Amino acid sequence: MKGRWFDTLFARIFLLQVGVAVLLVIMLTLVLFSDQASVFAKAALPSWSAALGPLQAQLQRGETLTLPQGVDVLVPVDLEPGPPPQRAHFIEATAMAPRYNALRDGLRERGIFVGRMAVSGEQGKSITWLELASAGRPPVWVGIHGALENPGLRLRGAIGLGLAVVVFLLAAAWLSRIVARPLQDLQRSVRTFAETGEPPPALAQRGPVELRQLAKQFDAFAEQRVQQDDARAMMLAGISHDLRSPLGRIRLAAELLPEAPGVAVRRESIVRNVQLADELVGSFITLVRTATEALDEGVDLNALVREVLASGDHADVVARVPAEGEVLWVEPASRIVLQRCLLNLLDNARRYGQLPLEVALQAQDGEALLSVRDHGPGIPPEQRETLLKPFFRGTKDRGQPGTGLGLPVVERAVRRHGGQMALQDAAPGLRVTLRLPLSVGGKGSQG
Repeated sequence: MKGRWFDTLFARIFLLQVGVAVLLVIMLTLVLFSDQASVFAKAALPSWSAALGPLQAQLQRGETLTLPQGVDVLVPVDLEPGPPPQRAHFIEATAMAPRYNALRDGLRERGIFVGRMAVSGEQGKSITWLELASAGRPPVWVGIHGALENPGLRLRGAIGLGLAVVVFLLAAAWLSRIVARPLQDLQRSVRTFAETGEPPPALAQRGPVELRQLAKQFDAFAEQRVQQDDARAMMLAGISHDLRSPLGRIRLAAELLPEAPGVAVRRESIVRNVQLADELVGSFITLVRTATEALDEGVDLNALVREVLASGDHADVVARVPAEGEVLWVEPASRIVLQRCLLNLLDNARRYGQLPLEVALQAQDGEALLSVRDHGPGIPPEQRETLLKPFFRGTKDRGQPGTGLGLPVVERAVRRHGGQMALQDAAPGLRVTLRLPLSVGGKGSQG
């Protein structure tokens, strides 16, 4: 997934659910803890005040404390002399200990002045320690068996809360994925269709009804677009093929014109225009074939580049390619289309650039980088994107023959192979770089 994670629909739905859940948990916790503390204080105060009342009176009279055992109240209370052990956990008077705060306040209302509080002991044998204070005497610690909680309760509570949070996060992620996945599938289909022009597989009908309807509409649009492209390609191919015959007859008739004053100049003009028209027709046919050629084979790009450059027409090209035998495997691909791309780039470099021409090929991060560079005037940055549109020609090229289809043909062919094409300033000259994904686990793994 590219871009920032927080910008994705999945992340926003997930974070929204988490935020709402956290807010609800905080509100419920405050309400429940407050009610629980109040209920517990009311239930424990009679027993605790009955056991601690005599001790408070002894402190006020200055007598030696005598701890009664098994005070006969609704809930028997056993007392333990202090101070608390070193391992005791002291309870701070904060909002995180509402039951202790409520109990301390209730005891003070009954005349039992409790200062600090602590808890010690194991589960089932815990002791709650209270610091009793009296004017004119140092505070005295008293322990009560059967306390509010034991030291491990908070840890177990934290573990339980953590597990609940993990379960909730997993459930929220699963629910968010259910909502976001259909849109992600649609996004991938749109991107694949835009890059390759091939009809994508039908989208799975899942998710909310609005997303299912959107997926159906895209499938219908993609099918209609493919049909229109096929019809246009067939019409263009048919017209281009049919034009070849009359163009040939016109050229033959021009060449058979008798020699007469002024005829040679006209004959050369006719032949030249027929050649330009034939070149334009050939470009149309190439454009159609590039868009319809089947990608049903694997191609060793290194071997293909070496084969093209080994021909006599390109013997002057400076080549920087991997060693012979090093395989750069592109699959699925079309050898004819990839060869046509390289030839188009070389032809463009010769026609609009200047020698020397350079061809470089290398593997980088799972991709094959094929570049063709010339040493000509280059292309202004503001024209590079528009040069990829059919029939557009740069201002410097309008005085030279050409159709404006060379680079668009290459760009569409590269996109069909799942790659990208970039026009870069080579200072001097122009560098056209093709990035093609290498096959994983195929013959390309040898390189």
